[in-house]
This record gives sequence, structure tokens and C-alpha cells, in this order.
Amino acid sequence: MARSLLIAAYMANLGASDRSAKLAEQPPRPPGTIIWARCSNPAQLTAIETLDRKLAEDGDPVHIISTLRNWRPEFAKRALPEPQGKDAIRAFIAHWQPAMGIWVRGELDPILLAEMRGARISMILVDATSEGLDHVAGTWVPGSMRSMLSQFEAVLALDRQSAEELVRAGTPNDKVLITGAMEDCGPALPCDEDDRQQTAEAIGTRPVWLAASANLDETSELCQAHLEASRRTHRLLLVVVPQNPVIGYTFAEDIRQLGLQVARKSQEPQPNEVTQVYVIDTRDELGMWYRIAPITYMGGSLKGGKCRDPFEATALGSAVIYGSKIAQYQQRAARLNAAGASVLLRTSNDLGPAVESLLAPDKAAALAHAAWDVTSRGANVTNRIAAFIQLRLEELVV
Repeated sequence: MARSLLIAAYMANLGASDRSAKLAEQPPRPPGTIIWARCSNPAQLTAIETLDRKLAEDGDPVHIISTLRNWRPEFAKRALPEPQGKDAIRAFIAHWQPAMGIWVRGELDPILLAEMRGARISMILVDATSEGLDHVAGTWVPGSMRSMLSQFEAVLALDRQSAEELVRAGTPNDKVLITGAMEDCGPALPCDEDDRQQTAEAIGTRPVWLAASANLDETSELCQAHLEASRRTHRLLLVVVPQNPVIGYTFAEDIRQLGLQVARKSQEPQPNEVTQVYVIDTRDELGMWYRIAPITYMGGSLKGGKCRDPFEATALGSAVIYGSKIAQYQQRAARLNAAGASVLLRTSNDLGPAVESLLAPDKAAALAHAAWDVTSRGANVTNRIAAFIQLRLEELVV
């Protein structure tokens, strides 16, 4: 009893000096059930967005509201600033009225957790490890860590070691599940199946590789790579989807000046037998070409231009090649590289040989299969978390 009173007294005094903190103006609350996702860093937002899409698939009005501890204006469309101080936290909860909370890894915040407990918000901890537990304020109070960890209805650990460490830190053993990482998996790009079939029939047995979201400043490298790869595969077709369709004409003219037979989609609905490079100067074509081309170079990744997400291609069965300038998707690229599921180019001179090596169907298929495994693994974890949330919401929301 004395220990419980000590913990309660400590938690009551936390944040006493910041009672005057004001909550920033909040967007209107949408109808339906709200889930509050507390993220400790921006890299976690995409995984939460994937979970949000999964929960919305059943058609129920469920919305995830994400907050970031160290919020910046560039994240305004994806997350809200985490409320700071008891008054702000209470105002945030009163406005959004969340039925559940998802704590995504990161250090535990005693003030925030205490207010969520006081509001009777059902909480789960995902991507859980013991990292940062030693730095949580107030852990000198006997039982405080166990009290915080016991607040979560489920603690979804990254791996067995993390699970064991969390139990030693005070998490009840029956609340710990080993699920792996909740990883971000973007939605598959759409495709008109009739268009895909017609295009596939027009191409026939010709081997194809794709430059997705290509930049004008890499035209020479793409053409050189195509010529190199074509030495052994004479009927090879390069499909170029420019970063913006409006530059399609310029792209085609630059390619023509370099001596290749080029056609534009807006002028020729399908490539013909003499077309070496087919430039897509119409919109919303990537989903189809990822499905058709067994090999995709992620445009812009060699010289630092804006590039596309490699998971877009791998989710649709295309093996990916990219350069080192892929900072925005560095974590995904690292996962693909670690699994031997992609080809990383050191210089632009490596592009041609990389394409040529993957023209062997078994090599491209093996790479694409490994990449698909990486892409889908996180989705399985997300599906499990979504199922847990849906079952719990059935009990919580009347």
C-alpha cells in the first residue's frame, strides 16, 4: 500500500510546473471512433498510416490521429504536435475523445501515460523494446516502471530478446506478444486491367525494363545503359515514366538526339517492334508498368533527384535497381539490401550491367520474390495489430 501511495504521489506532482501549458488549436474531430497513435519519431508515421488504411478497409468509421514528440511544420499533413503538460493533454483528450491509444516504441512519458490512464484510454505498446527504459523520469520510485508497463493491455515486442527484457523491467508476462516490427507498406498503385492486357499483348515476348519517375538529367545514363544491355538482348524495350508527364516531349527529343528509336504514349498508344524507348507522357501509368516490367530502375536515385518508393515496385513483382541517393526511403532500401532483394548501384556506369544481369528470368524472379517477402512481412504484423484493435473496439465502443 505504501508503495502504491508513493507512486501516486510522484505521478500527481509530475508536471506541476507546466499546468499553464495551452493546447494549440485542433482540427475538427471527425465522426466515428478515434485512436490516438503516439509516435516518437517521423519514421513511424508511415507504418501508422498503413495501419489506418487497414482499419478503414472494413468500412467502419475509425480514424487514427497521430502525434509527434518533436513535431515540425513539414509534418503538418500527417501528424499533430504531442500535447505537453497536464492541461494540454487533458484538453487534447477532451477534444478527440480517443477510444484507444497506440504507443509506438520510444521512451515512456510518465505524465502522458498518467493522463491517459486517468481518462481510461485502452493502450497497447507496439514495436516494443527495452530501449530507453533506463532514461524514463521517476524510475527511482519503487514499482514505477512496473506500474507504467502494466498500463498497456498488450505489449507487442520486436523479438524474443526484447520480450524477455520487457518482462524483467516489469511487464506482466501474459501481456507480452512477440510480433516483429509493424512496418510501413504503401498501397498498391492502381491499374486498368484491360489496358494492361492490351499493352502486354502489344509488347509480346519482348523483354522490358522500366525507369520509374526518371529525371531529364539522367537521360544519357539511361540510354547508355539500354545500349549496353541490348548488346545481348536485341529486342529489349526501355519504358521511361518521367517524373512529370509534361517533360515527356523533351525527354523523347533528348533520347532521339542520342540516336535511339523513341515513341511517346500520347502519340502512339502502344510501342511497335522498332521502338527502343517508350516514353509515357500520360498520367497514372506506373501501376501498370510495375506489373509489366520485371526490372525497375528507381529514377533520380543516381544523381539525387526526387525518386519513388522502391516498395511500390516490389509490391507488384518488379525487381528494383537504385543508386545511393535514396535518402527518403533509406530504411526500406536497407531492408531490401539486407535481404539481398535489390541491386544497389555505386555509379551510373553500373546501371547497364545491372539491367543485363537481371534479364535472365531466373535472376529477376529470385530478386523479385525476395523483395516481395520483405515488402509483405511488415504487412502481416500490421494485419495482426489491426485484428487485435478491431476485436478490442468491439468491446469498447457501444
